[in-house]
Amino acid sequence: MKKTLLIVLGAIGAAGLASVQAQLINVNFTDANINTSFGGGDATPAPPGTTMSGAAVLGSAGDVWNGLGGFTYAAPGGAATYTSGPLVNSAGAATGVSLSLSAPSGTYGANSVNWNNYSTFSWATLGNEQTLTGGPFTPYSALYSHTLVANSAAGNGNVTLTGLAANQAYNLVLYSASDLNVGAGRTGTFTVNGVTQTTLWTASGATTLIPGVDYTEYVSTLSSGTGTLTINFGNLGGSESDLNGFQLQAVPEPGTLALLGMGLPLFFIRRRK
Repeated sequence: MKKTLLIVLGAIGAAGLASVQAQLINVNFTDANINTSFGGGDATPAPPGTTMSGAAVLGSAGDVWNGLGGFTYAAPGGAATYTSGPLVNSAGAATGVSLSLSAPSGTYGANSVNWNNYSTFSWATLGNEQTLTGGPFTPYSALYSHTLVANSAAGNGNVTLTGLAANQAYNLVLYSASDLNVGAGRTGTFTVNGVTQTTLWTASGATTLIPGVDYTEYVSTLSSGTGTLTINFGNLGGSESDLNGFQLQAVPEPGTLALLGMGLPLFFIRRRK
């Protein structure tokens, strides 16, 4: 009887975990048209490639990400637009969610072989970047290797998600960092549902996820009544804003949390036995 109860509760906990995982969508961007058009070059291959995997602020090891590229450009090195098909969740299953984006200053690769620049997340030194050795330097190399760009001259950018549950609370993490070519620092400005947050990337050897530096998080931000959510980025007269990617996770219902709390510890105990 006790063994049966453990199995049942373990299965309940596993079901709760799967439910949480199914509600997490991870996205990073992979294009670099500024490098291509203006001779910067992009480290190829750039370990560990261009699509992120695993955990960042949210998620777990082995999580699947949507690495999005192949955008449409108004001109070489110019503004980017794109509309995706259905995104997959962190378990790799298709969802009904898609996105459209506008990056008025195009896209940029942080690992330039010709501009003497590199991402501190991807490489330990410039020499490593230029010889393609020693990568990946951190688990976040792919996440921070490419970015959407908006600066004050070109206007603000946006990413709009559609197909979400209506009036659903989501935790949203936005990632923003580029390469060493930032001077005194680069302030990224983001607005979601009328709430503005900033990051200040200085590239001073940062290789970890630091709130307010290379990411910012919106807690329990709501989708609209039609299931949309828009991320606005740009500085309205300041320095450029970079958006490398994001994570979006539905805030679990109390019932799901109860399943996790009741069954998941026993699930892992049973697995260990």
